[in-house]
Amino acid sequence: MTQKKQRLNCREAILDAAEFVVIKSGAAHMSLDTVARKAGVSKGGLMYHFPTKIDLLKAMVGRLVDEYHRNRANIAAQMNDTTPVGLLKAGIMLNFESDPKRDQMGCPILAVAACAPELLDPIKKAYREHLELISRSGLKFERAAVLSLASDGFMLNNLLGLCLFNKTQKKMILQKMLQMVDEAVNR
Repeated sequence: MTQKKQRLNCREAILDAAEFVVIKSGAAHMSLDTVARKAGVSKGGLMYHFPTKIDLLKAMVGRLVDEYHRNRANIAAQMNDTTPVGLLKAGIMLNFESDPKRDQMGCPILAVAACAPELLDPIKKAYREHLELISRSGLKFERAAVLSLASDGFMLNNLLGLCLFNKTQKKMILQKMLQMVDEAVNR
């Protein structure tokens, strides 16, 4: 195994351990010592990859964003539509899916982000890219932005445990949103 591959594997093991600790204890209670022990690396080895707790948390958020993009691309590919419109629809669909890891990690990370706003940098970057995608979608910007914001609101509502819609209602809302995207494309 090459050194580069070993470093990547070590980095992923550290991120996996950090996610476990955040899910178990919360991001505010995560320590580099605890993560290093869980990952089976020295604290110096952990700090080689992530010099501070904020760096580690930011990398975790970045990895969640990357997973979201991969999942969105997979859904778009399954729909045979990788255009900006297809990616918008896939993002809406993904926001309506339950994601146990996102659901477990979301609140603890958001709580810590209130004290360390830089944790949201990977999400802000992804959102800027998303706005560019919407601009290229062929839809009217306002309609695409409203649909995107509505699906993000649904996901956040779900993440915070505030979603009171039953399964049938969720399906109806999702179908209506996808219909609204299709109607905006056909005009």
